[in-house]
Amino acid sequence: MDSTEIRELRKKLGLTQKELAARLRVDSITVSRWERNEQRPSSLAQKQLARLVNKITKQEATEEATSVT
Repeated sequence: MDSTEIRELRKKLGLTQKELAARLRVDSITVSRWERNEQRPSSLAQKQLARLVNKITKQEATEEATSVT
């Protein structure tokens, strides 16, 4: 996951850097560094970010299915 994807994910979730950091149990400065491409997320953080992406994807699919019927 690159810096742009992390920023887009955070914004899609409606979270601040501080709120995303709290969910991932990292410092908000760390999230800022990820978004500025100064640092890469650890493998654990990448897994947690992937779970958030999956959660969003499932929510969007459910919303689309609900709106179609």
